[in-house]
Amino acid sequence: MSRSLGQVTAALAHRLGAAPGDLSGLLHDEHERWALYRRAFDDPACLPDLFDAVAVEPDPSVALGIVLQVLGGLPPDERAAWTDRLGTERGRAYAARRARELGILQSASVTALLQDASVPESWSDWLQLRLAESSQEPAVLNRLVVAGRTKRIRRLASERERAIRRHSPRAEGA
Repeated sequence: MSRSLGQVTAALAHRLGAAPGDLSGLLHDEHERWALYRRAFDDPACLPDLFDAVAVEPDPSVALGIVLQVLGGLPPDERAAWTDRLGTERGRAYAARRARELGILQSASVTALLQDASVPESWSDWLQLRLAESSQEPAVLNRLVVAGRTKRIRRLASERERAIRRHSPRAEGA
């Protein structure tokens, strides 16, 4: 049985300890709902209510924001269920791409993906930036230094590459 926006927001507000009262502002103001959703992201017990909120949220951008915020904390096999709840094809496609890119970001090795030259070029700025900030793989960082989409990505990848070299056992023994 599907719940209404009023039921979902009331449940979230109650779970988060909001004082009972007029919740009508939540029904008419996406900014108030977003503030409620943001508080709910920090409480794993709110996930079922957030899942329901995605389907009933009238603002497609807010619904997409919920999904994007939650995806990284979900097991990979649960991500599609969240993206499928989005009401627009554009939102579902965007969220599905983010889910795939989270899989890449969280994989044990990204270097193997570099064998296909078109793969890194298809990575979004979001993924390139996160890899430049966090990758431990020299081949990935080198590719981003050379072919990162923005100056910021190339600079961060270069800084990370230098930092890894400085802290590698070979650099310490030299």
